[in-house]
Amino acid sequence: MRNAKEKPAVTVREVGPRDGLQMIRSVMPTGTKLRWIAAMAEAGIPEMEVASFVPPAAMPQMADATEVVGSLRASHPGLQVMALAPNLRGAQNAAAAGAQAIVLPVSASEAHSRSNVRRSRAEQVAEFRRVVEWARTLGAARPSIEAGISTAFGCSLQGEVPEREVIALAAELAGAGADAVALADTLGYASPRQVRRLVRAVRLELGPVRLGNLHLHDTMGTGLANVLAGLEEGVRGFDAALGGLGGCPFAPGSVGNIDTEDLVYLLESEGFDTGIDLAALIETRALLQEDLPGEVLHGRVARAGIPRTFHPAREAAARPAEAAPEAVPATPRGTTGPLHGIRVLEFTHMIMGPSCGMVLGDLGADVIKVEPGPEGDNTRRLMGAAIGFFPSFNRNKRSLCLDLKRPESLELVRRLAAEADVVLENFRPGAMDKLGLGHADLSALNPRLIYCSCKGFLPGPYEHRAALDEVVQMMGGLAYMTGLPGKPMRAGSSVNDIMGGLFGVIGILGALREREATGRGAHVQSGLFETNMVLMAQHMAANAITGQNPPSFGDPAMVKPWSVYDVFDTADPGEQVFVGVVTETQWRGFCEAFGLSDLLRDPALATQAQRVLDRSRYLPRVAEVFRRLSKAELMARCEALGLSFAPIARPGDLFDDPHLRNSGGLLDTEMASAEGAARVAPGGTAARPLAGLPALPVAVDGARLGLRRQPPRSGEHSLEIAREAGLSEAEIGRMAAAGLLWAPDLPMAAE
Repeated sequence: MRNAKEKPAVTVREVGPRDGLQMIRSVMPTGTKLRWIAAMAEAGIPEMEVASFVPPAAMPQMADATEVVGSLRASHPGLQVMALAPNLRGAQNAAAAGAQAIVLPVSASEAHSRSNVRRSRAEQVAEFRRVVEWARTLGAARPSIEAGISTAFGCSLQGEVPEREVIALAAELAGAGADAVALADTLGYASPRQVRRLVRAVRLELGPVRLGNLHLHDTMGTGLANVLAGLEEGVRGFDAALGGLGGCPFAPGSVGNIDTEDLVYLLESEGFDTGIDLAALIETRALLQEDLPGEVLHGRVARAGIPRTFHPAREAAARPAEAAPEAVPATPRGTTGPLHGIRVLEFTHMIMGPSCGMVLGDLGADVIKVEPGPEGDNTRRLMGAAIGFFPSFNRNKRSLCLDLKRPESLELVRRLAAEADVVLENFRPGAMDKLGLGHADLSALNPRLIYCSCKGFLPGPYEHRAALDEVVQMMGGLAYMTGLPGKPMRAGSSVNDIMGGLFGVIGILGALREREATGRGAHVQSGLFETNMVLMAQHMAANAITGQNPPSFGDPAMVKPWSVYDVFDTADPGEQVFVGVVTETQWRGFCEAFGLSDLLRDPALATQAQRVLDRSRYLPRVAEVFRRLSKAELMARCEALGLSFAPIARPGDLFDDPHLRNSGGLLDTEMASAEGAARVAPGGTAARPLAGLPALPVAVDGARLGLRRQPPRSGEHSLEIAREAGLSEAEIGRMAAAGLLWAPDLPMAAE
């Protein structure tokens, strides 16, 4: 069992003796090879792929595979000795030599499969089944059989490899009995986003079967970035080669693996324990360079030298507590979050749907807001009480502006939906179905999709009605409870819209969690009317208990449940403070502090129940005491007593609230997305081009969720999203010229 102070472990698998040497021009002598492997093992490398069991004529560098494996098993019993075998005969030879684990390559690319193992992908899967069945006959002493999915992230022979095919292949290999399924970026084409998405999807498909190592090449210079992406998705094993040697002779353009020294430095610096002595590992490079004088060794750490600031994770964990650096306060999260790597496609307007998307975006999801061209979401242009809707609920999103009435635009949306995790919509019932973007259409395209509909009503007799927050407040009893007797009044905020969006988020998070177990998506629905009913539950319960409708909160005759629970004037003109005295202890302290000790001696006010029924007798005296105090003094005295109190604030006061300002509770948000602001007549307080709007009211590990993106301009991200979907520049240009796609920096977008 690991010590609680130890850092999480990551396994580094050295593949240089196998993958690295298969690309060199000369044949390394067996004795030299064993000396090099022994030096790496002494440096702490825990496992190695040391050979390929292939015909010597095909790969002379591996002709000594049997001797190498047998020698290492005898001389280094603590080293996990692994080998690659392309077929059953190779696996049998590897096992006979003593290999403890055998990796069988299965190409995701059909073209690479035929080039690499001279079989189709289906034929190689069948060969893998034969290997597993044979291995089972060996009993407890059998080697583990790992499936290595090569070209999982793209292929120079075939081009793009559809992710759905990789996921299906991983599931098939797991079903065939693999002890682990690994993913290999054979060409080095992967991006961090692609790694996150594919690793997450494959892990969900594998179920109890272990996701093996990530085998990453560094052709495009993204190897270490892809390691970080893998770590974020829970990968705890990576392949690498000393000096960055390697490549695939059957995949043109493939260059070296990620460099083992650089990988160890990165992992240890990020707080992961590899168990490897980096200085000793770098010393083995000299041995390798001596034995391979014509080969170029890569790696930045070896060239630059180990920094004096470098402290291996295990050493940091072993430091005494008093030597640990002083903790620093958590800072707002800027670029990541709990939902980092989740992509959301949002079709919304007004508040309910946008608030749902905003929360997902604040939590780290990549939210693409699809807007109608050329002007975008009409919410941008709302006036009056709705002028702040767009900047309030559309931060941390990207904008894609399209003509959704045209087939070409719909095809782009379908491309995006096929790769998305969540689709979110809050249009009128049936609108998305008419576009061919309803739940049935998109889930058929992407069975893993979570489709969330934010509607006025959940399925039932009212489901086809149009609804607004005000409508459901009226019909759901909230306006009755808020207003004066006979004068229902809506709440002073879009409470149901915002809460309905939150309930949508809860449903989405639950569906994402369930998808981890089932691999299937779901249709989540959130209802505005039903949200209102959650707010009304306490009052419905009161009616059930008493047989009467409770009085509204605006009714002066409403019986307050506590001794003092009211708004009071202060000595400052127009300034009021709410004060609550809700326990017996508070009542005693309150009366003594404010010169009302005689109330404590009144037997008719001895209990809270008595005081609640006789509030009219003593509240005028309380009000008179408070009217003689300034607002600041009254609040200070209430705070000293531990009473509940609050100034009656107006919206403009909140920008300067000291708690919001100093706790990370306000996010500096641009107001330019509220296009109606330009038409507001000057007067009163000057408009704020940048205003602190409230962050989500949660903290994760002490840090508030921050602002990664300002509310977008209409179509601000159209071009980058279209490119991500795989459209060529010519296709993007044609769509823009035809008025199907809009972006601010495209001249034709304004025509």
